[in-house]
Amino acid sequence: MENNKTEKLSLPFYENLNGLRFIGALSVFLFHLFTLGREIWGDFFSDPIFTQIFKVMSKGHHGVGLFFVLSGFLITSLLLNEAKRKGKINPFQFFMRRSLRIWPLYFIIIIFGFIIFPLLPNGFETENSLLHYSFFISNFEELWTGWRDSISFLTITWSVSIEEQFYMTCVFLIAIFDSIRKGKYYHIYFIIVILLSVIFRSLHIDDERIIYFHTLSVISDLAIGGLLSVLALNTNLLSSFNNLSRIKIILIYLAGIFLLLMSTTIFQGYLIGIERLFIGLFFSFVIFEQINCSHSFYKADKILGFFNLGKISYGLYMYQCIVIYFVQKIIIQYGLQESIFGFIAFLLLSGYITIIISRLSYTYIEEPILRLKKYFR
Repeated sequence: MENNKTEKLSLPFYENLNGLRFIGALSVFLFHLFTLGREIWGDFFSDPIFTQIFKVMSKGHHGVGLFFVLSGFLITSLLLNEAKRKGKINPFQFFMRRSLRIWPLYFIIIIFGFIIFPLLPNGFETENSLLHYSFFISNFEELWTGWRDSISFLTITWSVSIEEQFYMTCVFLIAIFDSIRKGKYYHIYFIIVILLSVIFRSLHIDDERIIYFHTLSVISDLAIGGLLSVLALNTNLLSSFNNLSRIKIILIYLAGIFLLLMSTTIFQGYLIGIERLFIGLFFSFVIFEQINCSHSFYKADKILGFFNLGKISYGLYMYQCIVIYFVQKIIIQYGLQESIFGFIAFLLLSGYITIIISRLSYTYIEEPILRLKKYFR
């Protein structure tokens, strides 16, 4: 990665972010493994050692926050890059590029959940609204209906809906404001979004579902990633971090991981309002460190398999809950749910099948569609 800002703006790819994508997908996968259908497992789930493992894995939902910050960073970088190269951003082309990336897998999950699954043996209909899901407000549908709907694999789409809402807001701002279209004042927009999100969360600290699913509660993650992009590309404010010593980087990672593991203990009461702010800032550091720091103690893309698995991370994220659902049915059918060995088999089988499906999806669905993006650049 070059350090020159002009050269950075001309690059469509940042090293090590594929590896971070896989880390995010893996975190969410482990979270779902230990939480979805938890009631089927035997007494070993209450074993003291297993209980401690569960407490760690239950923090895997923070992987969604990593995805959000990554998305905000990458999308803003691409927009600023386009403004730099062309003088202005084309809102239609931006919309089409995002749609080609987001829509195919999103609607595969929707079609499966609403149309195919009810036709399968032992399948049943969801109580969710197909209309709401089709218009990318599944996170609100989760607030309205999802809490009493048993088809849990549809829930995975809530975060994608929020990303799409963020992208559509960007399209609207680019189309309406000439300054935004020219790549200016993004930092003001992102700061406003972050502040509004903190205020919104502070006003809803007693409603866990709103805190977790509402757009205004979590959109600050995307804005933090966007603000990181603006600062990294257009200012020298972050340049002092480039040469952080390895020991300082490790200490920041340890502090951040401690923050994630202890988040429910640390952020209580009105501190819930700033939880995503602090965690989002940690994820911003991770992204910046992976791209820019010369003394990193690891690089995510260099970890065996992480780069290639990161390429299929969208599929890993979207398909995992469906796979987990059906693998659990197999475990129950063969009476393995009372055994720790059954759980290990469940873990390995779910991971393997999810990877296979995601690879096939990327090769035969996502990649051919993504090639169409060249017509909208």
